[in-house]
Amino acid sequence: MEEKDYAAPDFDILYRELGGLRGEFAVLYEELEFINRVLIPRIQTNYLIKIGALRVELLLAQVNMMKARRMIALMRSAIDKGGVLSPDALDRRLEREFREWDKRMAHEAAQIEGAKARFSSLSPSEEENDVRAIFRALCRKMNPDINPDQSDEAKGFWPSVYSAYTSGDLFHLKALLMMSDDYPDSYDMPCNMGAMRENRAALKVKINMIEAQLQNAKQHPVFEWMSLLGDAERLGSEQNRLRSEIGRVKAQHSALLDMQRSLEQRGARR
Repeated sequence: MEEKDYAAPDFDILYRELGGLRGEFAVLYEELEFINRVLIPRIQTNYLIKIGALRVELLLAQVNMMKARRMIALMRSAIDKGGVLSPDALDRRLEREFREWDKRMAHEAAQIEGAKARFSSLSPSEEENDVRAIFRALCRKMNPDINPDQSDEAKGFWPSVYSAYTSGDLFHLKALLMMSDDYPDSYDMPCNMGAMRENRAALKVKINMIEAQLQNAKQHPVFEWMSLLGDAERLGSEQNRLRSEIGRVKAQHSALLDMQRSLEQRGARR
């Protein structure tokens, strides 16, 4: 039968330390999940809408300009050789040559549309702080990483918690928090000092691992974008720069189209 150390002088100290470590793990775990599943996608979406859309518009203008230049080169070659200009044949050739570019542009445009569709669901809500707080409480109590001795029934409880958190469902999380009262506050708080020290060591290892994962997550490139998005002056300056460049490229494209029409008329007179 397991020896009980409830009367040991250091038992209460060690018990409280284990509780503190469980709470620390829960906070770190929630922060990591928030960064990976909420914050990074939110920054990416915001950046795509405010900067990415302009970059795609600029790229499209540049591709159209390249097409116009290539069409002019093909038309001049046909005229110089004394051939008859065939607009349909030239269009088909241009389509073949720029097929990969057109695929890329379609992909980029789809990303922007997807970002716009996701924007409302990824925007911060008034309930976000409550969602995070309840998830941390449930994590401390129900996360199998720090509750390895849970019953099978309790283990089946955690996926529902995680799903409600990732979808930001505050109502469901509140219901799950009330339901969690049916389970013990702790599954891995043994009553002898040796086992408690082992649990303390295991928790410290897990905390060190999750801290390393957090540091790695915070190196994600989107955090450079967050600095730009949070500075209205810098953001406006970058947007204006892109709009100016788009206007310049479109003006060049318009001039090329005039040149293309001139060549078409020249070819028609031959």
